[in-house]
Amino acid sequence: MQNLSSKICLSIITLLVFSCSVENSTNKTLGISESSFRGKILSMDANKSSVKVEMLARSNDLSTKFTGGIGSHHNLIVQPGDFAILSQKKIFRGKIQETFSPTEGKTFLLHNVWPDETAERIRVNNINRLLRRDTLAMGDSMIRTVGDNLPPFALYDQNGEVVTTDFFDGSVTVMNFIFSRCSVADMCPAATMKMKKLQDLAKKIQIPHIQFLSITLDPLFDSPGVLKSYVRGYSLGEDNFKVCTSKKTVIDDLSRQFGILREIDENQPLDHTMRTMIINSRRQIVYQVPGRNWRVEDFLSRLQYGTKATQ
Repeated sequence: MQNLSSKICLSIITLLVFSCSVENSTNKTLGISESSFRGKILSMDANKSSVKVEMLARSNDLSTKFTGGIGSHHNLIVQPGDFAILSQKKIFRGKIQETFSPTEGKTFLLHNVWPDETAERIRVNNINRLLRRDTLAMGDSMIRTVGDNLPPFALYDQNGEVVTTDFFDGSVTVMNFIFSRCSVADMCPAATMKMKKLQDLAKKIQIPHIQFLSITLDPLFDSPGVLKSYVRGYSLGEDNFKVCTSKKTVIDDLSRQFGILREIDENQPLDHTMRTMIINSRRQIVYQVPGRNWRVEDFLSRLQYGTKATQ
Protein backbone atom coordinates (compact mmCIF):
# COMPACT_ATOMS: atom_id res chain seq x y z
CA MET A 1 0.00 0.00 0.00
CA GLN A 2 2.82 2.35 0.88
CA ASN A 3 4.56 1.58 -2.43
CA LEU A 4 1.33 2.28 -4.31
CA SER A 5 0.90 5.62 -2.53
CA SER A 6 4.50 6.52 -3.31
CA LYS A 7 4.00 5.69 -6.99
CA ILE A 8 0.83 7.81 -7.14
CA CYS A 9 2.60 10.79 -5.50
CA LEU A 10 5.52 10.38 -7.86
CA SER A 11 3.20 10.29 -10.86
CA ILE A 12 1.40 13.45 -9.73
CA ILE A 13 4.69 15.28 -9.16
CA THR A 14 6.00 14.13 -12.54
CA LEU A 15 2.79 15.29 -14.24
CA LEU A 16 2.95 18.71 -12.61
CA VAL A 17 6.60 19.20 -13.44
CA PHE A 18 6.07 17.99 -17.01
CA SER A 19 3.04 20.27 -17.45
CA CYS A 20 5.00 23.28 -16.21
CA SER A 21 7.94 22.44 -18.43
CA VAL A 22 5.65 22.02 -21.45
CA GLU A 23 4.01 25.38 -20.80
CA ASN A 24 7.36 27.11 -20.27
CA SER A 25 8.72 25.47 -23.41
CA THR A 26 5.63 26.47 -25.41
CA ASN A 27 5.81 30.05 -24.14
CA LYS A 28 9.48 30.23 -25.01
CA THR A 29 8.86 28.80 -28.47
CA LEU A 30 6.03 31.24 -29.15
CA GLY A 31 7.97 34.17 -27.74
CA ILE A 32 5.42 34.85 -25.02
CA SER A 33 6.97 37.62 -22.95
CA GLU A 34 5.87 38.97 -19.56
CA SER A 35 2.20 40.01 -19.28
CA SER A 36 1.54 38.62 -22.77
CA PHE A 37 -1.42 36.67 -24.06
CA ARG A 38 -2.01 34.73 -27.30
CA GLY A 39 -5.61 34.18 -28.20
CA LYS A 40 -8.38 33.68 -30.73
CA ILE A 41 -11.27 36.10 -31.20
CA LEU A 42 -14.67 34.49 -30.50
CA SER A 43 -16.89 37.58 -30.58
CA MET A 44 -16.65 41.38 -30.50
CA ASP A 45 -18.81 44.11 -28.96
CA ALA A 46 -18.24 47.49 -30.62
CA ASN A 47 -20.52 49.31 -28.15
CA LYS A 48 -18.45 48.18 -25.16
CA SER A 49 -15.15 48.08 -27.09
CA SER A 50 -14.66 44.58 -25.75
CA VAL A 51 -13.82 41.16 -27.14
CA LYS A 52 -14.41 37.59 -26.04
CA VAL A 53 -11.32 35.49 -26.62
CA GLU A 54 -10.13 31.93 -26.25
CA MET A 55 -6.76 31.60 -24.51
CA LEU A 56 -4.16 29.83 -26.66
CA ALA A 57 -1.10 30.70 -24.57
CA ARG A 58 -0.11 33.14 -21.82
CA SER A 59 2.97 34.23 -19.95
CA ASN A 60 3.56 32.61 -16.57
CA ASP A 61 2.93 35.83 -14.64
CA LEU A 62 -0.69 35.89 -15.88
CA SER A 63 -1.47 32.45 -14.45
CA THR A 64 -2.71 33.94 -11.18
CA LYS A 65 -4.90 36.56 -12.90
CA PHE A 66 -6.94 34.29 -15.15
CA THR A 67 -9.08 31.39 -13.97
CA GLY A 68 -8.97 28.45 -16.33
CA GLY A 69 -6.11 27.29 -18.51
CA ILE A 70 -5.51 26.94 -22.20
CA GLY A 71 -8.85 26.93 -24.03
CA SER A 72 -10.63 29.05 -21.42
CA HIS A 73 -12.69 32.08 -22.49
CA HIS A 74 -12.17 35.67 -21.30
CA ASN A 75 -13.74 39.09 -21.86
CA LEU A 76 -11.20 41.87 -22.44
CA ILE A 77 -11.41 45.60 -23.07
CA VAL A 78 -9.54 46.87 -26.14
CA GLN A 79 -8.59 50.27 -27.53
CA PRO A 80 -10.09 51.54 -30.83
CA GLY A 81 -7.02 50.90 -32.98
CA ASP A 82 -6.58 47.39 -31.62
CA PHE A 83 -10.32 46.73 -32.02
CA ALA A 84 -9.95 47.53 -35.73
CA ILE A 85 -7.05 45.07 -36.03
CA LEU A 86 -8.91 42.29 -34.21
CA SER A 87 -11.94 42.68 -36.48
CA GLN A 88 -9.67 41.49 -39.31
CA LYS A 89 -7.15 39.24 -37.53
CA LYS A 90 -8.67 36.52 -35.37
CA ILE A 91 -5.44 35.01 -34.02
CA PHE A 92 -3.43 37.57 -32.09
CA ARG A 93 -0.79 38.24 -29.49
CA GLY A 94 -0.93 41.16 -27.06
CA LYS A 95 -0.19 42.59 -23.65
CA ILE A 96 -2.58 42.42 -20.68
CA GLN A 97 -2.95 44.94 -17.89
CA GLU A 98 -5.54 45.46 -15.18
CA THR A 99 -7.89 48.39 -15.70
CA PHE A 100 -11.30 49.70 -14.57
CA SER A 101 -14.44 49.96 -16.64
CA PRO A 102 -17.49 52.00 -15.51
CA THR A 103 -19.75 49.15 -16.65
CA GLU A 104 -17.59 46.11 -15.86
CA GLY A 105 -15.65 47.32 -12.82
CA LYS A 106 -12.22 45.76 -12.48
CA THR A 107 -11.27 44.15 -15.78
CA PHE A 108 -8.35 43.62 -18.14
CA LEU A 109 -7.16 45.73 -21.05
CA LEU A 110 -5.72 43.99 -24.11
CA HIS A 111 -3.24 46.27 -25.87
CA ASN A 112 -0.10 46.17 -28.04
CA VAL A 113 -1.92 43.72 -30.32
CA TRP A 114 -0.12 41.95 -33.16
CA PRO A 115 -1.49 39.43 -35.70
CA ASP A 116 -0.14 35.97 -34.92
CA GLU A 117 -1.23 33.39 -37.47
CA THR A 118 1.49 30.74 -37.37
CA ALA A 119 2.08 30.44 -41.14
CA GLU A 120 2.19 34.20 -41.56
CA ARG A 121 4.60 34.61 -38.64
CA ILE A 122 6.94 32.01 -40.13
CA ARG A 123 6.85 33.77 -43.50
CA VAL A 124 7.62 37.16 -41.97
CA ASN A 125 10.47 35.75 -39.89
CA ASN A 126 12.00 33.98 -42.89
CA ILE A 127 12.00 37.17 -44.97
CA ASN A 128 13.50 39.20 -42.17
CA ARG A 129 16.27 36.65 -41.71
CA LEU A 130 17.32 37.64 -45.23
CA LEU A 131 17.26 41.29 -44.14
CA ARG A 132 19.46 40.45 -41.14
CA ARG A 133 21.94 38.62 -43.36
CA ASP A 134 21.97 41.51 -45.84
CA THR A 135 22.55 44.07 -43.07
CA LEU A 136 25.50 42.13 -41.68
CA ALA A 137 26.98 41.78 -45.17
CA MET A 138 26.87 45.56 -45.72
CA GLY A 139 29.30 46.33 -42.91
CA ASP A 140 29.28 49.39 -40.66
CA SER A 141 30.29 52.06 -43.16
CA MET A 142 27.78 51.41 -45.96
CA ILE A 143 24.22 52.76 -46.30
CA ARG A 144 21.76 52.54 -49.16
CA THR A 145 21.56 55.64 -51.33
CA VAL A 146 20.35 56.80 -54.77
CA GLY A 147 20.79 54.02 -57.31
CA ASP A 148 20.64 51.21 -54.74
CA ASN A 149 17.88 48.64 -54.52
CA LEU A 150 15.88 47.93 -51.38
CA PRO A 151 16.77 44.95 -49.18
CA PRO A 152 14.15 42.26 -48.54
CA PHE A 153 11.94 42.97 -45.52
CA ALA A 154 8.52 42.17 -44.09
CA LEU A 155 6.48 44.59 -41.96
CA TYR A 156 2.94 44.88 -40.60
CA ASP A 157 0.82 47.85 -41.68
CA GLN A 158 -1.89 49.72 -39.78
CA ASN A 159 -4.41 47.02 -40.67
CA GLY A 160 -2.24 44.15 -39.49
CA GLU A 161 -1.49 43.11 -43.09
CA VAL A 162 1.99 41.96 -44.09
CA VAL A 163 3.92 44.37 -46.33
CA THR A 164 6.99 43.08 -48.17
CA THR A 165 9.11 44.64 -50.90
CA ASP A 166 6.51 43.34 -53.37
CA PHE A 167 4.60 46.45 -52.28
CA PHE A 168 6.89 48.60 -54.43
CA ASP A 169 6.34 46.71 -57.67
CA GLY A 170 4.39 48.63 -60.30
CA SER A 171 4.20 51.94 -58.40
CA VAL A 172 6.36 54.88 -57.38
CA THR A 173 6.58 55.13 -53.59
CA VAL A 174 7.43 58.00 -51.26
CA MET A 175 8.99 56.48 -48.13
CA ASN A 176 10.13 57.94 -44.81
CA PHE A 177 10.63 57.06 -41.13
CA ILE A 178 8.51 58.44 -38.25
CA PHE A 179 7.06 57.34 -34.91
CA SER A 180 3.67 58.03 -33.37
CA ARG A 181 4.83 59.47 -30.02
CA CYS A 182 7.12 62.08 -31.59
CA SER A 183 6.24 65.42 -29.99
CA VAL A 184 8.75 67.66 -31.81
CA ALA A 185 6.51 69.72 -34.07
CA ASP A 186 8.94 70.12 -36.95
CA MET A 187 9.99 66.46 -37.00
CA CYS A 188 7.52 63.54 -37.36
CA PRO A 189 4.27 65.56 -37.08
CA ALA A 190 5.49 67.96 -39.78
CA ALA A 191 6.73 65.09 -41.94
CA THR A 192 3.38 63.28 -41.76
CA MET A 193 1.45 66.45 -42.54
CA LYS A 194 3.66 67.02 -45.59
CA MET A 195 3.14 63.41 -46.69
CA LYS A 196 -0.63 63.97 -46.29
CA LYS A 197 -0.45 67.17 -48.37
CA LEU A 198 1.61 65.41 -51.03
CA GLN A 199 -0.89 62.56 -51.11
CA ASP A 200 -3.81 64.97 -51.53
CA LEU A 201 -2.10 66.96 -54.30
CA ALA A 202 -1.03 63.82 -56.18
CA LYS A 203 -4.62 62.61 -56.08
CA LYS A 204 -5.99 66.03 -57.11
CA ILE A 205 -3.85 66.25 -60.25
CA GLN A 206 -4.33 62.52 -60.85
CA ILE A 207 -0.75 61.27 -60.84
CA PRO A 208 -1.09 57.51 -61.45
CA HIS A 209 0.57 54.67 -59.54
CA ILE A 210 1.72 56.72 -56.53
CA GLN A 211 1.81 55.34 -52.99
CA PHE A 212 3.21 56.26 -49.59
CA LEU A 213 5.00 54.30 -46.88
CA SER A 214 6.06 55.45 -43.40
CA ILE A 215 8.06 53.08 -41.17
CA THR A 216 8.06 53.54 -37.41
CA LEU A 217 11.25 54.01 -35.42
CA ASP A 218 9.52 53.01 -32.16
CA PRO A 219 8.35 49.40 -32.65
CA LEU A 220 8.08 48.60 -28.92
CA PHE A 221 5.17 51.07 -28.70
CA ASP A 222 3.95 51.37 -32.29
CA SER A 223 1.94 48.21 -32.74
CA PRO A 224 -0.41 47.99 -35.76
CA GLY A 225 -3.33 49.20 -33.65
CA VAL A 226 -1.43 52.28 -32.48
CA LEU A 227 -0.55 53.04 -36.09
CA LYS A 228 -4.21 52.59 -37.08
CA SER A 229 -5.14 55.35 -34.63
CA TYR A 230 -2.22 57.45 -35.93
CA VAL A 231 -3.44 57.12 -39.53
CA ARG A 232 -6.96 58.09 -38.50
CA GLY A 233 -5.66 61.04 -36.50
CA TYR A 234 -3.92 62.49 -39.55
CA SER A 235 -6.77 61.53 -41.94
CA LEU A 236 -4.37 59.70 -44.23
CA GLY A 237 -5.98 58.07 -47.25
CA GLU A 238 -5.50 54.36 -46.64
CA ASP A 239 -6.07 53.40 -50.27
CA ASN A 240 -2.40 54.19 -51.01
CA PHE A 241 -0.78 55.07 -47.66
CA LYS A 242 0.68 52.48 -45.30
CA VAL A 243 2.30 53.08 -41.92
CA CYS A 244 4.31 50.03 -40.89
CA THR A 245 5.98 48.40 -37.92
CA SER A 246 7.78 45.17 -37.06
CA LYS A 247 10.05 43.64 -34.43
CA LYS A 248 12.74 45.88 -32.96
CA THR A 249 15.51 43.86 -34.65
CA VAL A 250 13.88 44.46 -38.05
CA ILE A 251 13.54 48.20 -37.47
CA ASP A 252 17.14 48.29 -36.23
CA ASP A 253 18.28 46.67 -39.48
CA LEU A 254 16.26 49.05 -41.67
CA SER A 255 17.45 52.09 -39.71
CA ARG A 256 21.01 50.90 -40.16
CA GLN A 257 20.61 50.27 -43.90
CA PHE A 258 19.05 53.67 -44.59
CA GLY A 259 21.36 55.66 -42.33
CA ILE A 260 18.71 56.68 -39.80
CA LEU A 261 20.41 57.44 -36.50
CA ARG A 262 18.45 56.92 -33.29
CA GLU A 263 19.34 57.84 -29.72
CA ILE A 264 17.13 56.25 -27.09
CA ASP A 265 16.90 57.73 -23.59
CA GLU A 266 14.27 56.45 -21.16
CA ASN A 267 13.70 59.97 -19.83
CA GLN A 268 13.64 61.73 -23.22
CA PRO A 269 11.71 61.40 -26.49
CA LEU A 270 13.42 59.33 -29.18
CA ASP A 271 16.00 61.49 -30.96
CA HIS A 272 16.56 60.57 -34.59
CA THR A 273 17.60 61.75 -38.03
CA MET A 274 15.27 61.77 -41.03
CA ARG A 275 15.34 60.76 -44.69
CA THR A 276 12.59 60.96 -47.30
CA MET A 277 12.95 58.92 -50.47
CA ILE A 278 11.32 58.13 -53.79
CA ILE A 279 11.45 54.44 -54.73
CA ASN A 280 10.68 53.37 -58.30
CA SER A 281 8.71 50.33 -59.42
CA ARG A 282 11.93 48.27 -59.62
CA ARG A 283 12.53 48.80 -55.88
CA GLN A 284 15.35 51.27 -56.56
CA ILE A 285 16.01 54.52 -54.69
CA VAL A 286 15.86 57.30 -57.30
CA TYR A 287 15.73 60.40 -55.09
CA GLN A 288 16.26 61.26 -51.44
CA VAL A 289 16.44 64.25 -49.14
CA PRO A 290 18.15 63.80 -45.76
CA GLY A 291 16.88 65.76 -42.78
CA ARG A 292 13.55 67.42 -42.13
CA ASN A 293 13.58 70.16 -44.78
CA TRP A 294 12.21 68.33 -47.81
CA ARG A 295 9.60 70.24 -49.80
CA VAL A 296 6.23 68.99 -50.97
CA GLU A 297 6.52 70.99 -54.21
CA ASP A 298 9.88 69.38 -55.04
CA PHE A 299 8.57 65.84 -54.54
CA LEU A 300 5.30 66.61 -56.35
CA SER A 301 7.21 67.88 -59.38
CA ARG A 302 9.38 64.77 -59.48
CA LEU A 303 6.35 62.52 -59.13
CA GLN A 304 4.43 64.42 -61.80
CA TYR A 305 7.12 64.83 -64.43
CA GLY A 306 9.59 62.16 -63.49
CA THR A 307 7.20 59.20 -63.07
CA LYS A 308 8.18 57.58 -66.37
CA ALA A 309 11.85 58.16 -65.68
CA THR A 310 11.62 56.49 -62.27
CA GLN A 311 9.70 53.41 -63.39
